[in-house]
Amino acid sequence: MTRIAVAADILAQVESLIDERTSSDDPAAAIQLVDVDSDEASTAEGALRWGLDEAAFDRLLASAPELRWLHSPGAGVEGWPLAEIAARGITLPNAAGVYAIPIAEWVLARMLEIVKHTDEVRTGQRERRWVSGLPVGELYQKTLLLLGSGGIAQQVMIRAAAFGMRILVANRSGRAVELADRTVSGDAWRSLLPEADFLVSTLPLTPETTDLIGATELGQLPSTAWVINVGRGGTIDQDALFTALAEHRIGGAALDVFAIEPLPAESPGWALDNLIVSPHMSGDSEASQGRSLELFADNAVRFATNEPLRNVVDLTAGY
Repeated sequence: MTRIAVAADILAQVESLIDERTSSDDPAAAIQLVDVDSDEASTAEGALRWGLDEAAFDRLLASAPELRWLHSPGAGVEGWPLAEIAARGITLPNAAGVYAIPIAEWVLARMLEIVKHTDEVRTGQRERRWVSGLPVGELYQKTLLLLGSGGIAQQVMIRAAAFGMRILVANRSGRAVELADRTVSGDAWRSLLPEADFLVSTLPLTPETTDLIGATELGQLPSTAWVINVGRGGTIDQDALFTALAEHRIGGAALDVFAIEPLPAESPGWALDNLIVSPHMSGDSEASQGRSLELFADNAVRFATNEPLRNVVDLTAGY
């Protein structure tokens, strides 16, 4: 019997998803789901961190010595105790790809909002003012520089290509990416900054990506370029970005992630007219929650049958 701990409010749903993937004579049918907040969780071999605050998660780690698998409901794991997880030999998969579609749609929505000036038009409507003479542009043939080529970036590229955008991609390996007009590795992306109409970061937060985009990089962008971040807030030097925005050295920024969340009320970002502030909601959708639980249920069956798990995090790299 493989015992797996999940939050009580999703237990029945996860159980149903597992049942869909197993039959009565399947070894995976021997999975027992238990409430992660119950005493039974102390004997669990696997667990889903869904709805657990930091204190509850710490209690789970301390009370469940047989844990061999922890599953992250999100893509980012920079806040997890990765060193302890590695030392205990625990496998950690994440939800990479689960939120890619809504995040990509959010990125395209922001780019369209920017070139079509829809915010100004809506403001005019609220003020009963006919807005005309706006410098409306197109996404067609605009240059998109994407940092990262994972699931989110791939979904962004599909949509950007449909609009006829020129797509430049930077990844660790330099491996050619479908739909990209050019792919570079290492620091080569910095040489592409002067060509970018939109710089979009989908990067995770690691020691290597912390403050990756700073004053120097922002200074190489065209004065009309926009920065869009749907990765992690810490990948951009936020003070440098806010300064560049306040001085109108770049066109603007659309941020769904920030170094500190929620963005503090005293932050100068709120007053910037060329900053779009989004409350870390680009991945939100009813479908995303279903995808996340389906991935977990699939991994539960794989775990019970000793098959390779999907989306296993490299604990050294941090993603």
